[in-house]
Amino acid sequence: FFFVTMKMKQIIVFIGCCHAAAAFAPFVGGRVNVQQTLDSHACFSDAGGDVITHTTRRVFVDDTIKGSLGIFIASTVASTPAYASGGATAGGAYLLSAKQRYNKRVIAGVKSLLSLDARDLSQVEAFFSSPEEGGWEDLSAAGYLLANAFRTSSTKAPDSLPSVKKWKAFAKEMELVQRSLSKKDGEKTFASYKNAEEKLDAYLEAVELPPGMELKQM
Repeated sequence: FFFVTMKMKQIIVFIGCCHAAAAFAPFVGGRVNVQQTLDSHACFSDAGGDVITHTTRRVFVDDTIKGSLGIFIASTVASTPAYASGGATAGGAYLLSAKQRYNKRVIAGVKSLLSLDARDLSQVEAFFSSPEEGGWEDLSAAGYLLANAFRTSSTKAPDSLPSVKKWKAFAKEMELVQRSLSKKDGEKTFASYKNAEEKLDAYLEAVELPPGMELKQM
């Protein structure tokens, strides 16, 4: 609004100058001698660079206003920041695009995770070692990127986002699962897995996805 107001003020001043130029331009045979006026004000020239020589005062003023308004509209559309959409990196179209890219991968990873028998260490190990969609490697990448897309400002640090905080809380529990798995500690692996399940639902809510049990049944 401030930007548009300033632009409008500039155009109003400009039109006022042109009115003044037209009002005081000398007449030659009942027509405005714009040559003399423009020689002193140097406002306009035609496409070939020659100064416009004669026109009626009414046409001159009307053409000036039309041209000025056209310039104002074009410059306003081109220069005004896209506040409504939130920009390319903050919410809006970017969030929609991120959901289209990452939702499917996150859902696939969550379904694979929740289908595990966490007491069977071979199943848990296969989940962590798979580089494919549905494995931990892909889920950890897509899950973070989806959380990061819930920004309302491009200058906001990702770590301050509630969605990213909840992702990290879930990922921390998954690290404990991996650590217990590497030690072949079945009890700790199972306990960490259950803790991760609880953190997972908080993350899914933050990124606008259904709870884990609903995703598992999809």
